[in-house]
Amino acid sequence: PPTNTCNHHPTLYVALLTLLTIAPSSVNGHGILSKPSSKSAGTFKVPQDETLTTYFALASFGIIDKAYFDGDHAQTPWTRPGEFSWEHARDLIPGHPQTMHHAGAMRAESHSASVWAPATEFGQVTLGAAAAGKPPPDDITPPKWQAGSAQETAWNAYANHSGGYIYMLCKKSTFDACKSTYLPTSTTAQPTQEQINNYLNCVWTCFEDNTLEWVPGSQRVQYQDDDCSYVTTTEMEKVGQDNHIWRFTPIPDTNQITLGGEGVCTWDSVDQFSNAKVEQEFIESFGDSNVCDAGPDQHGPKSWHVIDQVYVPPNLQPGEYLVSWRWDSYMADQLWTGCADVEIVAASTANSDSSSSHEEEEGILQQQDCPSPPVPLPVPSPVAPPSQPSEPTTASPVISTTDPPTKAPTSTGGAVCTDMELPGNWGANGLYTCDTYYNHGGMAYCAHAVLDESCCFCGGGMISSVIATESPSSSPISEESSAPSTSPSESSSASCDSYVDKSACMAVNGCSWRRRSEVCGDAPLNSECQQWDQQRNRCKNKGCKWMSGSKKCKGFWG
Repeated sequence: PPTNTCNHHPTLYVALLTLLTIAPSSVNGHGILSKPSSKSAGTFKVPQDETLTTYFALASFGIIDKAYFDGDHAQTPWTRPGEFSWEHARDLIPGHPQTMHHAGAMRAESHSASVWAPATEFGQVTLGAAAAGKPPPDDITPPKWQAGSAQETAWNAYANHSGGYIYMLCKKSTFDACKSTYLPTSTTAQPTQEQINNYLNCVWTCFEDNTLEWVPGSQRVQYQDDDCSYVTTTEMEKVGQDNHIWRFTPIPDTNQITLGGEGVCTWDSVDQFSNAKVEQEFIESFGDSNVCDAGPDQHGPKSWHVIDQVYVPPNLQPGEYLVSWRWDSYMADQLWTGCADVEIVAASTANSDSSSSHEEEEGILQQQDCPSPPVPLPVPSPVAPPSQPSEPTTASPVISTTDPPTKAPTSTGGAVCTDMELPGNWGANGLYTCDTYYNHGGMAYCAHAVLDESCCFCGGGMISSVIATESPSSSPISEESSAPSTSPSESSSASCDSYVDKSACMAVNGCSWRRRSEVCGDAPLNSECQQWDQQRNRCKNKGCKWMSGSKKCKGFWG
């Protein structure tokens, strides 16, 4: 019978065996929570250290094999993120109910009860179906998460079905209370269907009441367990059930986009590589920038972990908690879940007792032997969860308004750049401008797409050329106006490739910054850039100017 990998009740076994022994098909787990270290022994090392069979056995916790809407297998969970519930799973196929648990439940038909090792206690780990012939794994010390902080999460897919994911929290004492309140206390008594329904409703409510918010600009994909080898990505988000924000998986499935599916090509999500080695690994897995979604590892990106940071609500009571990860598939009618233990601590406790040990255990916020990830920016401690933004669906970072303002550089070498108005919570109806972010954190804020596009100090904004006879008040190029018809005969006494700084490059008349290669080159023509309309990352990688309003790609001349 199936077991709950976070916490379980023995009397649920027989009932679930009755409910789950007959299923329309059999499938093993295709993804696993790898950070925090999951209750099913998921870590950054799992894809490399385990065989395919063992990986699937570890990942087999939390499977809903059949998940679709309105009797249509094409209406997969990702078409309505978060809407497919434990009730849908129970009622989807008459006579063949499935049981879905946010913390992960193991399917019954494929495995023998004799190899299951429950992980009921805080810090316990189970190998589940992979435990046969192996000693039980050692307990772990769950990481400490400070209330009001930003923390890192990660997951890995051995079989990529694309779609999106979300993270939730439930206090372990509440989780345990669901069991003791609604299920029989006798180890031999079978729960009724009503008792199971009440139990699952209690657990789901616990997790969904603490759905975690995303830290803007924090998504990246990491190569294996190498903290120094990662690709920062431009996250895409989607509003799901109860207005919760889900994130797209940054790697599309094979032919997903080519055949007209939702999402973007692989390279359209790429912002930058941490080093040349990981760029080559990425190309070997997914092809170069001319390949959309047909790379060798497109459907099996087992060497890549999807990493994000999430806000921990500041009002959580300290104690033991369960983290639930849920992946709603897009290219398959399936759904996956997993869980991990974490300890929520008060801000004062974390600052005095655990900040150094946390960095050692998690190894992500600061690296001693390699550059730390360029995003997200440090989060003050504690910080309130971001307010629900308008458009785009990211919240503005915490900004100090007490420092004296300094004007960000906007022109040099005969060019004028005008900052764009910041949208949504980034601008807060004019309260914050590009100068605000320049004073607060400078170039570090350019990791956020909104500021990268809108602010001159990031190389964005609206740029126009100015000749010596013109007044400095000349109007900049807007989306409605055209770029100059010819390139300048002289942009500077130095050639464009002599500039190694992005802001200096973009301020020189006739030069533009190639984002992917990180070099300064001659500004391209309109005719060169128009082919990248609707493709923001490719447009900027080619040194063209991206117009965020119209989603057009423009050159600087012609």
